[in-house]
Amino acid sequence: MNQIYLPPGNITSLKSHLINLENDKTVKSILFFMADAHQYNEKDLTPILKNTIKPIIGGVFPELIFNGKRKKTGILLIPLQFELNTQIIKLSDSSETVFEQLETIQKNSINPLSSLFVFYDALSKNKTVLTETLFNFFGVNLIYIGGGAGSLNFNSFPCILNNDGLYENAAVIGWANEKIAIGAAHGWESISSPLKVTKTIKNKIVSINWKPAFEAYKEVVEPHSKKTFNEDNFFEIAKSYPLGISKIDAEKVVRDPFKTINDSIHLIDKIHEGEYIEILNGNKESLIESAKTATEQAFSNSKKTEIKTTFCLDCISRALYMDDNFDMELAAVEQKSATIGILSIGEIANSGESVLEIFNKTIVIGIW
Repeated sequence: MNQIYLPPGNITSLKSHLINLENDKTVKSILFFMADAHQYNEKDLTPILKNTIKPIIGGVFPELIFNGKRKKTGILLIPLQFELNTQIIKLSDSSETVFEQLETIQKNSINPLSSLFVFYDALSKNKTVLTETLFNFFGVNLIYIGGGAGSLNFNSFPCILNNDGLYENAAVIGWANEKIAIGAAHGWESISSPLKVTKTIKNKIVSINWKPAFEAYKEVVEPHSKKTFNEDNFFEIAKSYPLGISKIDAEKVVRDPFKTINDSIHLIDKIHEGEYIEILNGNKESLIESAKTATEQAFSNSKKTEIKTTFCLDCISRALYMDDNFDMELAAVEQKSATIGILSIGEIANSGESVLEIFNKTIVIGIW
């Protein structure tokens, strides 16, 4: 069955489409994504979700992708022809509690030829606990794909959903006995020497090379950008200059700075004290090329003769950086089937090559 995009404001149509999916025997599960702008409220949406028996997972994201185009409003329903074993994880729980819950609910889900969808509240402080615990339970051989839900206003709200309703500070997973082929790339290149992160507090870098973090950052960025930071333009400049965590024999993991307070740099996701980073930069051409690379990786990893779904999980900050050129990035993805997906706040992609991590400013392609 084809994917469904619903413009906002017609909850009757949403009910009707979910009933049709419920009655379609080829549909085993449903991915449900809602754009942050003009979303349905929890009171109206929860009864509709509870009335659907087939497993549903998803969340509220900054934007959607349908037929290769950005959608800033509406709902995207993606019917799946395989069943998901779903579970809500409260991110306020300890890693031990989460592991125990996984053992109870996912005890039959350890199969290396399978995949795990992971959608999480991007503002949760325990995202790292989530990824570490999932990796410790499911192991290295699983395919992981997913991303961070929420709003660009960075206010917390219930943004994760399943059949029982919406959740704040939570994640939802869906294990599938299906091997999804994935590819991931970012297209950002280093413009600095390695720099040591010498002090952090949670998602905040306090010092780099024993200097105030913002001072060390702007020493590199201002000459390269030929722009000067002031009180109001940090994000406007910084969106072109992410940070890259150096990895042995692997592509750098990108981190997204979004504001500075008292000479500290605030990030979407953590960088640990003692790690080495480099300041990165990209351009329209390098980001489009990375979209091609991720797509080609996914297709080369697939053993399917017929591609029914090209799922694009792209960072919203890439879209903000590319602006009117973002359609060119999506066009680079659309090769063998129409592209659908979400613009997220952080991305998860792992095909057994390393530990499970959250990425920023990265494009992830999944095909099934």
